[in-house]
Amino acid sequence: MRYGFIQGQQKTYPVTVLCKVMAVSTSAYYDWAKQPEDADKIAEKQKLRERAQTLFDASKRSYGSRRLSDGLKKAGFPVGRYKARRVMAELSLKPRYPKRFKATTDSNHNDAIAPNLLDRKYFCQYRIAFIDLKAPQ
Repeated sequence: MRYGFIQGQQKTYPVTVLCKVMAVSTSAYYDWAKQPEDADKIAEKQKLRERAQTLFDASKRSYGSRRLSDGLKKAGFPVGRYKARRVMAELSLKPRYPKRFKATTDSNHNDAIAPNLLDRKYFCQYRIAFIDLKAPQ
């Protein structure tokens, strides 16, 4: 418990000061910090990564950290936005963003406009042929 507190506060205070306040030697703290992680934590991280990968793939690579964290919360993983972002960086998951709308119609031209033979009168004197291009002939 003491070591966890020191580890959480080491960004704001020096480790030596924290160790003196908590009555712990600095060498004992650094020995604790070097120990490998618990096997349960490693298995939980692996499950989180696998679930994040499946959610990301299921969304057709469109989920960012916010939507991925929401999906992981619904799946039962207590994950915030920044942890989801860190997991995405570890797995090299980069979302694809939708392309911008591009107008392709150019109405400002001097080309000839085709005549409107039908003029919304679908029963017309002209014979109109419709061909189904997908049907085998």
